[in-house]
Amino acid sequence: MFSCWKHVLVLCLYILVRPCYAQGVSVVLLKTNITRLTARSIHLAGYHLHTVEHLSIMDAPNLEHVAVEDLTKMPNLKSLFITQAPRLHRIAPLPALPELRTFMVTTSGLVEVPNLSHVHDHHRQGTNSSLSYLQAIDLEGNHIKRIPAHALRVRADQVSLNYNLIEEVPAHAFKNAQISKLSFRGNPNLRRLDEHAFAGNLLLRQLDLSNTAITSLPTKGLEKLETLKIEKTPSLKYIPSIYEFQSLERAYLTHHFHCCAFAFPERHNPARHALYETQMANLAQKCGKQYKNSVKRRRRSVTPPDYGGKLTTISEADTETTATTSEEYYASEEDYFLDSSSFEDEGPGDFHDPVNSSLGVSSFAECGSFSHTRRQVECTPLPDALNPCEDVMGWSWLRASVWFVVAAAVVGNVAVLLVLLTNHTELTVPRFLMCHLAFSDLCTGVYLSMLAVVDLRSYGEFFNYAYDWQYGTGCKIAGFLSVFSGQLSVFTLTIVTLERWFAITYAIYLDRRITLSAASKIMLGGWLFSLLMAGLPLVGVSDYSSTSICLPVESENVGVAVYQGSLFMTNAIAWVTIVICYVQIYRSLGGGGEKYGGRGAAAAAERRIANKMALLIGTDLLCWAPVAFFGVTALAGIPLVDVSHGKVLLVFFYPLNACANPFLYAILTKQYRRDLLTLIARTGKCNWLIEKYKLGTPPPTAHTNPSAPAPLLPLVDYQRSQSQIKENGEVML
Repeated sequence: MFSCWKHVLVLCLYILVRPCYAQGVSVVLLKTNITRLTARSIHLAGYHLHTVEHLSIMDAPNLEHVAVEDLTKMPNLKSLFITQAPRLHRIAPLPALPELRTFMVTTSGLVEVPNLSHVHDHHRQGTNSSLSYLQAIDLEGNHIKRIPAHALRVRADQVSLNYNLIEEVPAHAFKNAQISKLSFRGNPNLRRLDEHAFAGNLLLRQLDLSNTAITSLPTKGLEKLETLKIEKTPSLKYIPSIYEFQSLERAYLTHHFHCCAFAFPERHNPARHALYETQMANLAQKCGKQYKNSVKRRRRSVTPPDYGGKLTTISEADTETTATTSEEYYASEEDYFLDSSSFEDEGPGDFHDPVNSSLGVSSFAECGSFSHTRRQVECTPLPDALNPCEDVMGWSWLRASVWFVVAAAVVGNVAVLLVLLTNHTELTVPRFLMCHLAFSDLCTGVYLSMLAVVDLRSYGEFFNYAYDWQYGTGCKIAGFLSVFSGQLSVFTLTIVTLERWFAITYAIYLDRRITLSAASKIMLGGWLFSLLMAGLPLVGVSDYSSTSICLPVESENVGVAVYQGSLFMTNAIAWVTIVICYVQIYRSLGGGGEKYGGRGAAAAAERRIANKMALLIGTDLLCWAPVAFFGVTALAGIPLVDVSHGKVLLVFFYPLNACANPFLYAILTKQYRRDLLTLIARTGKCNWLIEKYKLGTPPPTAHTNPSAPAPLLPLVDYQRSQSQIKENGEVML
């Protein structure tokens, strides 16, 4: 609707400012009830047909037919504009209209493109063929689904097929056409472009395929293309090599990694780049110069010396004579009052044939002064802090380090789960919580392993695989595992800390303990919360595809900002809770020796536990700091750290607790070693190891065996099922 009113305003403005000496008449039929547009209907409106130059039909809800043969009765007709005619489904092939410069049918009911190939047949047969071209063909906002063969075999400055229902552009749809600007913007059903869709178009300079669903871009017929627009088209997987576009100067694309392909052609398409290098080397050899020396020289213009007729050039000028001159083009510019919205920022097209630039390289081959420079393309969106032109891991040392981190996280947590789950008969609340913690940390290790594998497979040319990875199932799974494991790990560690604080602070109250049933209900809530936070980006709240490391770090709207703020606040609240709990534990154990008359040994053991738990807090802080950092970055909308350096945090800090937790909570404790030996004993193997462990274990005492009665130590409950302290201050599972 806005586009339609824009056309109306432009038309009215043109009519008002038209010079008074103009002899032509502008016919405007507004809110008319005519069903057929004929010469009679125009004559009845009080106009003389031979004086009509501009014919506009606006808001004609009943218009169904255009008598195209009557248009020949208006020999001076320069523009035909029809808008808001929903019943106008087809227009017959237009006859020869030698003066027609603008043809627009917008916001109507057309279902196919009218045949305009005969509009300038009269001029093709005459002597002034250079003047026979259309300034604009605008069919925006209709219901066009197909483009008939040869319907647009015209010479036109620009053709707009925006906001229609086109599903396919067939082969040779523009054969023998000379169209400078062509736009398919806003055709959401356009998925297929035939390999020869643009072949035969001799003058195509600008092409707009934004807001479509194309998956590939053909290159035949685009050799002279200067401006390419494919914005808001995430379905485009692969961009052709820059060597396929011989004249491309500007590209407005959707993905950052497509611009990386233009910036690094040797990595984007090594085979095509090698062919280009070979051809350029051969060209340099013909001029008697070494290619390696020539590429270092800047482009310059030099008067060619006399070499006895042995001058060699890259290409010759095209000898076609069908184009207009720039003077002729601007001489008729007053008759053009529409600029398609797809090319608002572009100037008028020039109908001239440029010198063929072989292989898309600006070169001047003059024997004795051969020079070569790589052509630069102005491409957007440029690679930024979140999407640089680099591999997933970036640096080689980081690529090697991530495998050690993955091994530690996966092996450690698998070992913990294996031992704890096989001793399910002795399942206590701490063991139950440790199982959940080990599983969440294992998910972190799996996430990092997925990144490491993708980095290994796409080494050196990730932007060629970026679409399949970032917009595929793999990145969604990796991102889901990352957020899920992070939230579940935070939640579980918070519950573990609260359980230990409660057990130590209220040690003498046996009825004030978290039961296994209560712990199960609490962890069920933690799982549901973690699944919710990890699943929201899969349904449109934020996105895992914004970066190669599959983290939701971009903040595009309020909903995404709220989501990322929730992730940040969850981590912050959990860490503050854990810190407060351990401060309380220190305070409760600080006066133990004085309060219990010489029970300093028990209090010292408890302090050693608190010290070890403080170590766990430190590792958790180092782990969650990068999460908080990325959260602040996302909420601020300005990257405080780019992805290249953020990957260091991702590899060395983010999985820190996933690597440390299984060792600090389980593997380094004597209780875990006992459980491991029990598991080995069940297999009937390694009996020597079991006997050695038994011989090296001292007899149990009140301090070495928590299950022994200790009536003089009321500070802590030492029953085995609820014990919190082992000898030497080790943590019980």
